[in-house]
Formats: sequence, C-alpha cells, structure tokens
Amino acid sequence: MFKSKRMLKNYLICFLILAYTLVYKFFIFSNFMKYSSLITASFLVVVFGLSIILLGIRKDKIGYMSQNLLRVVVLYLGLAFLIMYGLGFIIGFLRNAYSRSFTTLFDNLFAPVMVILFVEGIRYVVIWANRDKKIFLVLFSLLLAFFEIMITARSVDYSSLASVFSLFATIILPVIIKNLVMSYLCYHSGYRVPLIYRLVMDTYFIIVPILPNIGEYLNSMILIALPLLIYIHCFTLVDERTHKVEHVFETYQFSILDIPTTIVIVTLAALISGFFPHYMIGIGSSSMSPNINRGDAVIIKKINKNTKLKVGDIIAYKEDKITIVHRIHELQTYKNKEAYLTKGDANNGADNYIVPRDHVKGVIKLRVPFIAYPTIWLSEMFKKR
Repeated sequence: MFKSKRMLKNYLICFLILAYTLVYKFFIFSNFMKYSSLITASFLVVVFGLSIILLGIRKDKIGYMSQNLLRVVVLYLGLAFLIMYGLGFIIGFLRNAYSRSFTTLFDNLFAPVMVILFVEGIRYVVIWANRDKKIFLVLFSLLLAFFEIMITARSVDYSSLASVFSLFATIILPVIIKNLVMSYLCYHSGYRVPLIYRLVMDTYFIIVPILPNIGEYLNSMILIALPLLIYIHCFTLVDERTHKVEHVFETYQFSILDIPTTIVIVTLAALISGFFPHYMIGIGSSSMSPNINRGDAVIIKKINKNTKLKVGDIIAYKEDKITIVHRIHELQTYKNKEAYLTKGDANNGADNYIVPRDHVKGVIKLRVPFIAYPTIWLSEMFKKR
C-alpha cells in the first residue's frame, strides 16, 4: 500500500512535468516568448516544493563517494575546456555575443541558473525517494531530458534529412546522455556533483568573453563524450567501492576500455564536424543503389583546386541547398569552367542540370552501411505529421 501511494505521488510529479512541457511548446513559447524562461523557472519552483511535500527530502551528506565522484567531474571539466580552447587556437575564436555588463549577465543567467537549480533539486528528491525503483528512475531521467529538449530545441524543418540529423546530433542525443549520467551521479553522490557539472557546462558560454569556433557538431560530440567518459570512470569507482576494493583516487589510471572509446568518439567528431579533410553524411535516397543504399553513410574527401575529377567518380555536391551524391557521367563546361553531368546509378538517365565545379564538396571514398537509418526514420516520421 505504501509503495502504491508513493508511485501515485511519483506519477503526479511526472504528469505535471509532462503537461507543462507540452503547454510550453504549444502555447507559452509562442505567446509569451519574452517571459518563457521565467515562467519555466517559476513552474519548477512549484514542482520542487510539491516534490518535497509529497516525497520528503533527505539531507545530502558529503561522503567518500561524493568526494571522489566530484574529483572525477572536476578533472573532466578541466580536460574538456583544455581541449575546446586548444582547438580554438587551431580553428579560431569567436567573441561572445552576450553583453559583458553585470546587469545584462545577471539577466541572461538568472532564468537558466534557476531552471538548473530546481531541475536538479527535483531530480534529487525523486531519486532519493525511489532508490529501489531503478527502471522508474531511468524513465524519469528520460522525462527530464524530454523536458529540456522541448524548452531548448530550435525550430527545425522536419522534411529535411540534414535538419533532422542536426537536431538529433546536436541537441537530442547530448541531452539524453547528459540527463542519464546526471541521474547516475545523483543516485551515487547526491545533488552537488550533477549540479556543479550543469552550472559549468550549461552556462559557461554566457559568461566567458571568447568562445572556440569549433562548430555545433564538434561541440555536440564533446557534450556527448564528456558525460560518457565521466560515467565510465565513476562506474569503476562505484563498482570498486561496492565490491570492497581499496581505491586511491590519486593513483587511478585510465581503463584499457577507455582507449577504443576515446578513439571512436574522436573519430566520429572528426567525421561529423566538417572541419577536417574527410567528413560523413547520411544517404536519404536509393538513387545510387546498389553501390550506395538508402540508410548508408558515406565518408567524403574534400576537393581543392588541384583535385582532378573524372568520369566515374562519385561526388557530393549542393543543388538547391540539398547535398546530392551522384556519379560523374560526363565532363562538361559551364561559363568557361569545368563542370559535370551527373547520374544516379539506379536512375535510367542523367540528371537534367549541370554541376559547376564550385558546387562540388568532395569525392566519396567509403560507404558505411545502415548507420544513417535513425535520422531517416525521424525525418519521415515528422514529415508525415
């Protein structure tokens, strides 16, 4: 009976968060955009208070595990900023668009900080009242991720595969991973560790005067890799503590599993970011079947003025703001410059336009089967709606 009453209280809290998320998305943001952040912060204050009344609150003590997990988070936050600003010296920096005056900084920070404080407060209350219900806590973490996505996601053209992929890669996936890891940290250490992480990573771009010009894709890969690496190390610490293995943080070494994980993350960041000679895109049509199929991804090598293109090369080029991957069918001339007539391998005839050389982005070097299907599925799902 006690557990059923507690679950009813949990469901009430979840229902309020879900209902507000939908109201925000379809009413508050469009009608009260200027005050939407303050309205959201006020709502979270109410839900936090209600959560304490319904579920109670446990005093958060700083113990051995909390101290060690905090050290892991601080270490990785430092490494993340070192990497980001190190890349800035290679790629360049941007001046922060936010005003540097104290009043403006306060105005820009007040609502986001309030949202972070009370979201983490709600997370802490719910997690510590339901430590015996891990599946519910995972679902609750996904609900908090959905809430954050809905109040932060920009408008997107769901008919465009590139736009849907951008939304998934730069917002949806990083936010889901962050919230799952924050709940894990909260479960094992209390509210302080995830709160410090979020106050740093979710507000630094408002505070610092210059930002590394690393682009949204490389930035999103850092936002994905950082909580994952924190989770890997924290999981090791928790596991060793659970199994009564002596552990000294200062002598902690990287797990051998971190090496391939880091390599995969760095490789994906390099391929998706577009800053490097090779990059990756997903294929949304079957015009190049059977050599390149719908749902595959291709790795493209950028061309320069010295790159020689020939009949038979598969190229990626821009046409009406859409990236197309077709094979060169004939060499042509356009305005006294080299151009190309292209054709999809599965099409009966050549394309009905000429591709100027300056529209060509690169030459396809490798096909990776199937991995672009999730973005295609999302794109088609929203297009039908």
